[in-house]
Amino acid sequence: MTVIERVRSADGTEIALEQVTDGPRRLLLVPGGPAGRRRWARTAALLDGHYACWLMDRRGKGDSGDTLPYAFAREFEDLRAATGRLASQGPLSVGANSSGASVVLGAAVRGLPVSELFLYEPPWPVDGPLTPPATIDALDVMITDGDRAGAVTRALTEVVGVPAAAVPGLRTLPTWAERVALVHTWTREMREVDRLPGIDALAAVDVPVLLLLGDRSPDHLRRATTAIAAVLPRATVVPLPGQGHGALDEAPSVVAEALLARVTPN
Repeated sequence: MTVIERVRSADGTEIALEQVTDGPRRLLLVPGGPAGRRRWARTAALLDGHYACWLMDRRGKGDSGDTLPYAFAREFEDLRAATGRLASQGPLSVGANSSGASVVLGAAVRGLPVSELFLYEPPWPVDGPLTPPATIDALDVMITDGDRAGAVTRALTEVVGVPAAAVPGLRTLPTWAERVALVHTWTREMREVDRLPGIDALAAVDVPVLLLLGDRSPDHLRRATTAIAAVLPRATVVPLPGQGHGALDEAPSVVAEALLARVTPN
């Protein structure tokens, strides 16, 4: 099943949604970093029959538009438009990873029509800024100069915390080309992550939140996830054994199993 819909955000930007599975529950899946909606596709396929999964292209990626100037505040509006459309058909869950999860949390603080959230390691500046502005500036220069692959490599190692020895393996994945193509959207998200509000603001998110946490993930993501769990009123942390920040690519079945463990018979 493939059904593509477009919703219009508050500033007129069209946001693309693709339905890829069917099921009695609705689940909107939001990618992080330099990724289009298909980053969640392998996990979504394993949820077929349990969830009607919708994949979302965030603004500036895939089939969605990109009205400037960019800000997370506009992505919060995108989420409100998308969830408003899907929630009109019944209860809606939202899943997201990395910076996509940060956007979902930021939007949820302002209120979203959702019944639960599944969030995989949202970066949050709980210990101060995550990325020095000089590093982001240097990445932008690399991108402008045409070294997009080099910018992806530097961002993975210096910002995300991926070991340098793991990068050659990442270059062989089908997702590498997409990372390179969308790396210019990543640096602007890094700047916005560091402008997120203090973590105490998350106490306003009063829906069940499942926080997925790899036991091999970088320390700053582990600290952020743990701190977020301590503030959210209804949070549960679920470990992903043997996984780091890239389980959507490397072990989608592990992510799917964590989500399915929350499903109770109708």
